[in-house]
Amino acid sequence: MKFKKRILSVVLLVALVVGLTTFSATAAPTNYVHSIWSQTPLALEDNGTWYTPTAGNAIISWTEVPLSSGNTGFFNAIVDAGGNHYEFRLKTFTSSTASQINGTFDIYKNYTLVASSLTGSVYGLNQPVGNYFKFYDSSNLWHVSAYINNRKDY
Repeated sequence: MKFKKRILSVVLLVALVVGLTTFSATAAPTNYVHSIWSQTPLALEDNGTWYTPTAGNAIISWTEVPLSSGNTGFFNAIVDAGGNHYEFRLKTFTSSTASQINGTFDIYKNYTLVASSLTGSVYGLNQPVGNYFKFYDSSNLWHVSAYINNRKDY
């Protein structure tokens, strides 16, 4: 009789563990939608000349899993540096991961387009609040970086 109770107890325990594991796997999917906000620019490079920013804001939002409508990403950084007003915009989204957005970017200086459709990446996006992210174009002549002040991952 003790043997049957022990077998029954083991079978119930295994069923409970398998059931809880299955439930938790479907109830808590991994985070794949991300957003970062910054009000603390770190550095800016203008066609090879480096500046320390005096003010700025940045918003980044992206998915690392394709949506039914396609992958999505958004990047916009507005920075004042060297007596000029800069804006970096993601123009064409090509791909993303948990830590990076790739695509083409437009750069405006004092509201005038100065660099169009530059291939580049925003990376370091998986860093926690207090760390920083960076944008570089493929020629390494344009750069903007900023500290992450807030983030949301879900």
